[in-house]
Amino acid sequence: MYPLEGIKVLDLMTLSGYCGMELADYGAEVIKVEAPETGDPLRMLAPLKNGASIHHSFRDRGKKSITLDLNHPEGKEIFKKLAATADVVLENFPAGTMQALGLGYEELSAIKPSLVYGRISAYGSTGEGANTPQYDLIAQAKSGVMHFTGFPENPPARIGFSISERYAASFLSSAVCLAVYHAKETGEGQLVETTLCGSAIAISEDKVITYGAEHEDPMRTGNAHPLINPYDILKCKDGYVAMGISSDAQWAKFCDAFERPEWKEDELYCSNLVRGYHYFGDLRVKLETLFSTYSMQEIADICDKTLIPGTMCSTTKEALQQPQLKVRNMIVSVKDNDLGELEMPGKPVKFAEEQEEPLRAAPAIGEQNAQLYSALGIDAAALTKLQQQGVV
Repeated sequence: MYPLEGIKVLDLMTLSGYCGMELADYGAEVIKVEAPETGDPLRMLAPLKNGASIHHSFRDRGKKSITLDLNHPEGKEIFKKLAATADVVLENFPAGTMQALGLGYEELSAIKPSLVYGRISAYGSTGEGANTPQYDLIAQAKSGVMHFTGFPENPPARIGFSISERYAASFLSSAVCLAVYHAKETGEGQLVETTLCGSAIAISEDKVITYGAEHEDPMRTGNAHPLINPYDILKCKDGYVAMGISSDAQWAKFCDAFERPEWKEDELYCSNLVRGYHYFGDLRVKLETLFSTYSMQEIADICDKTLIPGTMCSTTKEALQQPQLKVRNMIVSVKDNDLGELEMPGKPVKFAEEQEEPLRAAPAIGEQNAQLYSALGIDAAALTKLQQQGVV
């Protein structure tokens, strides 16, 4: 039994889905509520294969789908009935959207006081910036993430995936679980909210607290760490390797493994403090000269054998071949009706006593209309009429 079995979630999020996906992965019944006919725009987010979005296939895995027009008076009443049966409602609309529909937290909690209402927004529901539009790119720029990402001689750089959206969703799924636990104990629901910019700030820990202590803006240092060396990407004979030497004990082990024992005693390199002073323009050049006689695989093998934190910079194709990912069931294959067999990341959290079941594919638009609406007392004839009216 997964820990969230018995929890019902109404997922209204558009062009997102990560939060609902995480809850579904661990047993919740997540019902994706979509616009009739068109569905969530996520379904058409490129790249497409056989006319279907691979993002939808990943982010909506394990969910159910119903269609419902929340702008239609009858659609609003049906949604209220659904909310009365649910534990959680999720949305990521612009601030005030659900309130304008008469379906905000205040209205829904009056129907079901124990309801947990989770939302992701750009900057939050209150304050002058609440209505400012934002996507991950803007969040990375606004939060300072881009300012300290990249090389000092180059412009600010975006982290190569939607990091603020992903973390905001994960933070929200954790908050929803806490709020559901509280509701089960007390009968009191609540609104929980995460923001893109706030999530990016939260994971920028060392930059934020360094500024708080020193009042100096952290600058771009490329792939190197500003305080720990060598903690960097270094060129070798056939590509690049990552070295994460974060202690003097690891440095000594590294020097022995790569046959440079004299570096352990050298007054320029013997401690992390002095290595930092002499890294750029000195030690870094020597390390790349040393690595010029080694291949990526040779360096990775030495590091693995001697338990040094270092490895090759893999392509996605190479990364997916790592045996340990297979051991951890982190690359799984899901059979999708439109896409066929599709490999995707598995569940990152494992429960030691649970045998993982195969992941269920993402639903077609409105796939569970008949099943879930009949549970509300809407029979086949009534459902057909609602479809004809464009309500579902």
